Amino acid sequence: MHRTSHTAILMATYNGERFLAEQIRSLLSQTYQDWHLYVHDDGSQDDTVSIVRNFAATHPDKITILDYPPTGGPCKNFLSMVERVDAPYYMFCDQDDVWMPEKIQLSVTALKEAERAHPGKGIVVHTDLQIVDEKLSPVADSMWEHAGIFPQYIKTFADSGGHTAIATGCTMIFNDEAKKCCNVHAAKAIMHDCWVCLCVLSQGGLVEGIAEKTVLYRQHAHNTLGATGTAASQIGIRYRLRHWGKIYDSNAKYYSMLSSLGYGSWLKYLLAKVRYKQRIRRGKY
Repeated sequence: MHRTSHTAILMATYNGERFLAEQIRSLLSQTYQDWHLYVHDDGSQDDTVSIVRNFAATHPDKITILDYPPTGGPCKNFLSMVERVDAPYYMFCDQDDVWMPEKIQLSVTALKEAERAHPGKGIVVHTDLQIVDEKLSPVADSMWEHAGIFPQYIKTFADSGGHTAIATGCTMIFNDEAKKCCNVHAAKAIMHDCWVCLCVLSQGGLVEGIAEKTVLYRQHAHNTLGATGTAASQIGIRYRLRHWGKIYDSNAKYYSMLSSLGYGSWLKYLLAKVRYKQRIRRGKY
């Protein structure tokens, strides 16, 4: 177990040599410096590990490489680091984005405010982000708007069926109480970010969104996951009929994850989606 009194930034890497150095430099340029970066590589075949080692050699007080076997994918990789690092606060970090200079400061401040208002609770705070191409040129100004994410309408575990994307991992910060809510060996977890959020909500914790854009979310040919090319506003009946198989599969996997946490029936899941849409139309919870 690696222990730190700082905010632990957890970075999962795999064949990320193209953009990795730029991402790490954006961390080193943060206005808030009370953090430590932990990196675990999942079996890269390029120069990813060498790049991280070079940064760790020049910044040993800021960067630690976690040395253990590959886990077999980003979800298990991120959750394996949550298991091995003990810290007051945790943040997930992708290998190919750029963090805005005040990202950590804003996130830590918001989480501490939420902790004062809700002592003893598991809490996740997350932000919006800007979608960019591989050269950092804007693609969409808001991920929330692009994907139809309205965090203010997902407050409880029952609400979490409303949208399969509650928070984007690279914008999240969560406290140690949130970590205690999570089973990091969960077979049904499909991605680390939604799993942490669902575990926290299932235990009566909070997931709070801040409408600030703190990340340049880089989209390129080798993203494991990312922003869909189709905006939520363009997904109508025709789109759903053409892609019904993909949509069904995505919802089936998400519901299976919810069900493993005791969510309830398919009917409850479908009603949550209806309520989510109704809240958007009404403009209130």
